[in-house]
Amino acid sequence: MVDHTFRCYAYKASEDRYIAYCLDLTLIGEGKTMREAIDDLEEAIFGYLESVYELGWDSNLIPRRARSYRWLEYYKLLLTHTIKTLFTGEFGNFQTFQERFEDKALVYA
Repeated sequence: MVDHTFRCYAYKASEDRYIAYCLDLTLIGEGKTMREAIDDLEEAIFGYLESVYELGWDSNLIPRRARSYRWLEYYKLLLTHTIKTLFTGEFGNFQTFQERFEDKALVYA
């Protein structure tokens, strides 16, 4: 089985809603906290990969890259977050992370 690394990000969408998005698989997670959203996304990634490998569709469905507007949203949030951090010293409500899948298990870096 091939090892994969997937690019993901999470952000605060509203007062009580966080979104986590996987750009390489077009999957989304949400929750009331950033950790809940990331956990929800990790569960979605694992379920998706399990199904794809079980059916033998991995060569066709990994990666399944997000549309251009999602990448633009990601870079806009990243740029905004970076500028805010540089000028205010606050890290805000945005986080990038990677999920790795090795030997049928998610590996956390």
